[in-house]
Amino acid sequence: MKFFQLCLHLLTFLLVTATAPAIAKYAKRGCNGKCGRVRIPYPFGIGAGCSFNKWYIIGCNNSKPYLPALSNLEVLGINLRNQTVTVNAPKTSDCGNLVQSSSQTTSFDLGESPFWFSKSHNKFVFEGCGTAAMMDGGSVVTGCSTACPGVTFSDRNNCFGIGCCKTAIPYYVKSYSINLTGLERQGDDGGCGSAFLVDETLYNQGRFSDPYIFKNTSVIPTSLLWTLTDSNKLTCCDNRTPVRRRVDVFNDTPVDTWKCGNYYTASSEDSPYLIDGCRDSGMQ
Repeated sequence: MKFFQLCLHLLTFLLVTATAPAIAKYAKRGCNGKCGRVRIPYPFGIGAGCSFNKWYIIGCNNSKPYLPALSNLEVLGINLRNQTVTVNAPKTSDCGNLVQSSSQTTSFDLGESPFWFSKSHNKFVFEGCGTAAMMDGGSVVTGCSTACPGVTFSDRNNCFGIGCCKTAIPYYVKSYSINLTGLERQGDDGGCGSAFLVDETLYNQGRFSDPYIFKNTSVIPTSLLWTLTDSNKLTCCDNRTPVRRRVDVFNDTPVDTWKCGNYYTASSEDSPYLIDGCRDSGMQ
């Protein structure tokens, strides 16, 4: 009888365990895993002691996450598979100056941080009538020009060179400047132009619903590649070996970064950068 009761208890335990929801393992134990609606998976973490190092510390103010080490840029999302963090970055704009030979230049620099502007997820976009160039150290990285014979709603929605142009960036960059030239008046825009590096997916989604959605904003969603260059300090789930990834950068030696997860099926509840962060069902 006792043996039967023991088997019954064991069977009940196994059934409850099998049907119980999985515990989130994307943040360090004892650390908050969300700020507002944004998940904060390790190697990022909210507050000191919850991240890989100081660069990955996330602040949380009124349910808005931000990077204290990067001028408090607001964090929109973190993607472990792509190894990116998407932030709201300033955009370059110039308005009201109708002298075609004039120019406006704005610079952006990620300094000594482990972050790079992602070539794989961003596009360089110019909205307006004129020419925009993205430069690094005096060298042109990329750029594009627009024609504005009579910009229609459809033209702005497509961003194919009439009132708006979009182009790829060939390398990951740590810093860049944007130069706007030849801005012309077209319709009611008063000779305004804006250029920016923007996450392509979010940009296309926004313009699909409203081609003017980014016109009056001061910030733009930009994706940064985050790198972990010291493999000795990196621990992957189940003690698996991190994978090396080479990053081609502009006018410099390629950077090696280490990544956990090529053997792992991504889950919103896990982080392969934690020793217990891979769900068994996700292992390959």
